[in-house]
Amino acid sequence: MSKQHTYRNLFLLLVICIGAHVNLFAQTTQVTRILFVVDASRSMSQTWDRSAKMVAARTVVNGIADSLNDNPNIQMAMRVYGHQSPQPLNDCEDSKLEIGFRTKNGLSIKNRLDDIRPNGVTPIAYSMEQTLADFGPDAKNYRNILILVSDGFESCGKNPCEVVQRLRNMGVITKSYVIGIGIDATEFTQFSCMGEFINIESEQKTEQVIDATIAKIFNSVYVKVDLLDTYNQPEETDVLMTFYDATSDVQKFNYYHTINPKGNPDTITLDPALNYDMQVHTTPELMKKDIELTPGKINTITQPAPQGYLVVDVRNEKFVATLNCIIKKDNKIVTWEQTNKTRKLLTGSYDVEILTLPIITVKNVKVEQDKTTTLEIAAPGFATISKTEAVSGGIYEYRDNKLVEIYELNEASLKETLTIQPGKYKIIYRYLSKKDMDATKEVDFEITSGASFTIRL
Repeated sequence: MSKQHTYRNLFLLLVICIGAHVNLFAQTTQVTRILFVVDASRSMSQTWDRSAKMVAARTVVNGIADSLNDNPNIQMAMRVYGHQSPQPLNDCEDSKLEIGFRTKNGLSIKNRLDDIRPNGVTPIAYSMEQTLADFGPDAKNYRNILILVSDGFESCGKNPCEVVQRLRNMGVITKSYVIGIGIDATEFTQFSCMGEFINIESEQKTEQVIDATIAKIFNSVYVKVDLLDTYNQPEETDVLMTFYDATSDVQKFNYYHTINPKGNPDTITLDPALNYDMQVHTTPELMKKDIELTPGKINTITQPAPQGYLVVDVRNEKFVATLNCIIKKDNKIVTWEQTNKTRKLLTGSYDVEILTLPIITVKNVKVEQDKTTTLEIAAPGFATISKTEAVSGGIYEYRDNKLVEIYELNEASLKETLTIQPGKYKIIYRYLSKKDMDATKEVDFEITSGASFTIRL
């Protein structure tokens, strides 16, 4: 065994040993499955650098397969295209799963690939479509990695980028990589849409590409999330963070943000095979999109999240009932809370609706960093409306010398108890048994804070 293979195996062993003790591998208990999709079209027989491109493809696939072969948590498979029909036949369905998924099958992959000779065209999109069956109906139970090894582009008129994106959106593929064999720099962008692109510029770089690919697939990434306060200090904490696959929108990890004993945000570990969307469950919630992580270093994700507190206080110790309060921002409901309970919110201005009769609306309530904003309201009273028979009517108050209905009486109930703010009100009603307008009646009443009243109709 060469020194390079020895070092690679030691590196992989170190990654696995570390992974056994970090949250990344605790949360991603799925088996990792790696599907090699290998280009065996006619162009792969061309000489590149000092030997044929197919030689470099074999070196890459065999090197990765050999390094991962003894890991019981890894399954590998290989699909090859362009090797069954000669190029003049233009066979755009020339693609075959040569080795199915199982553990410790590196030698099978190597032996089969050694027997394959470049022959036909390049049906990349069709091959990508067939990987759906390769991964199988239980694909979402695994961490699926697709590695395309190729020297050229689709020759059958389809769009492989659309196919790969569809597989990602379905949650079939966790991450896809494209290893190019001597691809021209001007053509890189045509491959990048299919996955993270790594180009082998010369045969001497082959071993580096093998090591880099293994590192990207298995090397855990350490991440520190700085939730910034108003002063741009990472002081905000004790909030849930959810990480989603940015491509498929599938939830991957949940972490409660903490500050360690040294006063710094704690470090977490994430799967480096993904880009992430991070949802911070503040109120209102925050979302940071398409976070790309760099293996081999501590990545810092910065998110402004300054917060303060809001409480609606009822000014009467004897009033033990609670009122619901709707909290809005930009005319959208953010959350709700009960009176005399403190709610943590992002700093800013809010509109608060306190659900008494009538509804109390307070505009532009300021929530500031680490401060508690208190809204005080008078304790409402209780009005019990007792009816001798069914009525049609409502409760009204005067606003700007005009009557405004604040509540419509329930025709199906002969008794209603309502929470009403202190003030003067009028009930206007008619017994349903009376059909003439002259049967309209009015009752004036007044509510005082914390007291109970009975109105008989």
